Amino acid sequence: MFQLIQIRFYPLLLTVLTVTGCSGSVKSGEGNTGNGNDLEFSDEWIIPDNEILDGGPGRDGIPSIDDPKFAEPARLNYPDERLVIGIRSGTEIKAYPHYVMDYHEIVNDVIGDFYYALTYCPLTGTAIAWERKRDTEFGVSGLIFRNNLIPYDRTTASRYSQMQVRGVNGPRSGSILEQVPVVQMTWSSWERIYPDSRVLTTETGEDREYDEDLYGAGYREENSGTLFPVTHSDDRLPRKELVHGVIWGRPAVEDAAVRVFVLEDFDRDLSLIPHEFAGGAITVAGSREHRFAVSYFNRLSDGRILEFEAVTGSLPIIMRDQLGNRWDIFGYAAEGPDRGTRLRPTFSYTGYWFAWVDFFPNLELFRPGDE
Repeated sequence: MFQLIQIRFYPLLLTVLTVTGCSGSVKSGEGNTGNGNDLEFSDEWIIPDNEILDGGPGRDGIPSIDDPKFAEPARLNYPDERLVIGIRSGTEIKAYPHYVMDYHEIVNDVIGDFYYALTYCPLTGTAIAWERKRDTEFGVSGLIFRNNLIPYDRTTASRYSQMQVRGVNGPRSGSILEQVPVVQMTWSSWERIYPDSRVLTTETGEDREYDEDLYGAGYREENSGTLFPVTHSDDRLPRKELVHGVIWGRPAVEDAAVRVFVLEDFDRDLSLIPHEFAGGAITVAGSREHRFAVSYFNRLSDGRILEFEAVTGSLPIIMRDQLGNRWDIFGYAAEGPDRGTRLRPTFSYTGYWFAWVDFFPNLELFRPGDE
């Protein structure tokens, strides 16, 4: 019962910490040791340890979902405007609603023999998935870096920066995780486009008030505050404006080349932005109504360069090329001579403007007409 109350009043606790100017660092694994873990954590970080804060619930106080249950969209009733996170492997497609992920932040899942961890940070609005070994599970450490989730793995006791997509503490410190592409869009759009997909349910084995908005709808408003202090700020956009960021090269550290695209700048139904970034040709596709943005390289693995044009009103198809292929939102050729081929995704994800700026203060903001 205490754990449930702690979770439900978590935003209040964080607000108090922010208002009082909390700046104390947390260098070791204080907090709950859920799931029977008795892990030894390192005190050595490769990110500024004075910016690592205790989020409140402790390790595994926000429980990961390790045995996810799914259902068809028609059986579920999620808020139309809330986003869901989609993953595709081969022909299988799964979705994970923010509505549920707010309370868990990490799902350890598998499609066939493909194992991955889906991570979602409600404070930065970032959904990022990466590959994992079959015997490795990820959990919520209870620590925060620049308002962003710090997962840990239950095998090596390493901890990771979600937005940097790399290990930052422990035996795997400095290791780069293999990102798995995801697509975010509104629930109302998803259930129309993917009626046969499998969607995460609230059957999590945890007692949570899923009908209540954990952080409050107000947290997602463009000009609302952050729950923890920020190190870098930029007022060119409202704090909670959703942007799609593309990162060139690895690791994803402060001085990485980053360019971001604003979801509101895309056409209502769909539009494309052909783009040259760091010497590479990419195409960014997005929709203001469906609230998604994705980006892919124009070059196929055999060296052919594709030229894309938008296909509107045909989701999940988003574009066609000069060879007669029609490509879906996950980057698969659904029709045409290269059917089944997948475009190479950029290293990218979508999140709040303030978070992108805080992690990558030298980023470039692209707006229509900037070419």
